[in-house]
Amino acid sequence: MDLQSSRRRFLQAGLALPAAGLVTTSQAAASIPYRTLGKTGLKVAPVGFGVGFTPDPSIIARSLDMGVNYFDTARDYAQGNSERLLGQALKGRRDSVILVSKSMARSSTEVLTHIDESLKTLGTDHVDAYLMHAKDTPEAIPAEVVDTLDSIKKQGKARFIGVSTHDPNAVVDHLIKLGKIDVVLVTYSFAMGASRDEAIKKLHDAGIGVAAMKVMGATSAQGRGGRGIPTVKPMPTKEGSLRDEEQLAMNIRAMTEPLTSDEEKLLVARSEEIRSLYCRMCYQCKGRCPNGLPVTDMLRFLAYNDFYGDFRQARENFMRLPREIRNVSCGDCSSCAIDCPNGVKVQERLIRAQDLLA
Repeated sequence: MDLQSSRRRFLQAGLALPAAGLVTTSQAAASIPYRTLGKTGLKVAPVGFGVGFTPDPSIIARSLDMGVNYFDTARDYAQGNSERLLGQALKGRRDSVILVSKSMARSSTEVLTHIDESLKTLGTDHVDAYLMHAKDTPEAIPAEVVDTLDSIKKQGKARFIGVSTHDPNAVVDHLIKLGKIDVVLVTYSFAMGASRDEAIKKLHDAGIGVAAMKVMGATSAQGRGGRGIPTVKPMPTKEGSLRDEEQLAMNIRAMTEPLTSDEEKLLVARSEEIRSLYCRMCYQCKGRCPNGLPVTDMLRFLAYNDFYGDFRQARENFMRLPREIRNVSCGDCSSCAIDCPNGVKVQERLIRAQDLLA
């Protein structure tokens, strides 16, 4: 199969949608198969809008016109700038959206501070869901903090509460046992295969709503970077966010039409093309680096730059690591202790992350 011509056909089909301003929200919504988010009763479009660090307010408005109604941001994105821009874009249209924000808080006190800051910045008196952000172990999700989230829910500041996690397999049983979680945001993409299916089924069976993040992969392995290490041609997008009309059109098409066999073949081919570069977040490397590096996290930070074209998000995440971790040089190791089961060239990717972000 000619991968480039297949991609062009996919783009052209998406761009065949009506031009901006010619479709009303009701017309666009009529073709979108809205889904119910767990037991929340919230009706959401199959494709949501991950707002990222620097969203374009005009694309947010156009997404609303086309029937997208799920918007996800976080308190720590660009130090509140993401929430500010989203709040401005939603002025006068707040009632039309499912608004989600997240907090990196590790204590009840921080949760209470962050929710009030988020509501003020977003310009609203409540969010539809408020999530503990990037919690990848049960220990990072203490019951007392969940109880504080529950109190926010009872106060009406959040209609529902939940958790975002890059490693759903590690936390799913804990989340269900807590008995108070309404929504979980998990990593999921074509390149990850079925590695998360069991956890997602457990959440579904428990009535917990599931949303996906990190759903995009790299477009191709082109270019070079950092000590001659192969990298990827960055996607023309911010992390999780739509950047222009072309991407919006493709997403609308993905919502409203079934995946074809040719497109499935294209995804399989892309997955193989990026095998040595793209971390599937299987977490088989957890705890295996003798220098204590959080390998999956570091590869994810690099992905923000290499796969999403967002150096700022990559750098800010990397700089949150402890200084002793940031100062490790993988180039000093004669060989890497980690042999990735998915074929990622771990040492080379870590060296690139250190060269680029440290």
